[in-house]
Amino acid sequence: MTEHALYYTDALIEKLQLRWGDGFLSPGGENELAQMLGDFSVAGASVLDLGCGVGGYDTLLVKAHGARKVTGIDIDAASLELARRNASLAVVGSQLEFRHVVPGPLPFENAAFDVVFSKDTIVDLPDKRTALSELYRVLKPGGSIVLSDWFRSNGPMTAEMRAWTSEGDETYDMATIAGTAEELIRAGFTNIVTDDRNEWFKEFARDEYERLKGPLFEVFVERFGRDDAEQSVENARIRALLADQGQLRPGHIRAVKPK
Repeated sequence: MTEHALYYTDALIEKLQLRWGDGFLSPGGENELAQMLGDFSVAGASVLDLGCGVGGYDTLLVKAHGARKVTGIDIDAASLELARRNASLAVVGSQLEFRHVVPGPLPFENAAFDVVFSKDTIVDLPDKRTALSELYRVLKPGGSIVLSDWFRSNGPMTAEMRAWTSEGDETYDMATIAGTAEELIRAGFTNIVTDDRNEWFKEFARDEYERLKGPLFEVFVERFGRDDAEQSVENARIRALLADQGQLRPGHIRAVKPK
């Protein structure tokens, strides 16, 4: 795992928010969060967010879904600095806490949270089995885990997919949604529910490509230079291609820690 997959530069943080909206370092925003939760409620819950980024989803968990307290953790200090700044401006800022962590065991006691949440972060972790076991440990019995992640297809990777997962600013250690569900079961979780979001992402990725080569292009040129802007457009084209190939398959998983 290369360092830039875990530690975001200021420029990358800005690019992702230009693509996906203020506060969001992964796609979908409020609508995709609602899809993740489904009919599951976090109202009144103490929530741990693994890989909180700049905190947009944490604010929504409180403001739109009634979480009592959200503790966001991340290994990237630059993202956390912005998350804290954003929280200070939010009317629910007192219900948000952001903590810097280092790779390894989480700095929380057993059974510390009602809900564990993570939006597109597990993909960055080479040792997913250990990470999921840690999330199981800090979750209260009867509590739930709600994950979104970038998954790959069950079949062989295309040449474009091999290059996308191993080159550039965003590299990934990708698993399948079925394989991740099996790891959750191995960690002790039950009541596994999965949702493959490839069909949604096909349309989303096409739209993102059109925005980057259209209304966003001159913004990227001004902020990052023409060569960088053209590379961003090409990256968006490849993401849309991978989604159409069925290679890039965002997905959601919900599960329960038995009482």
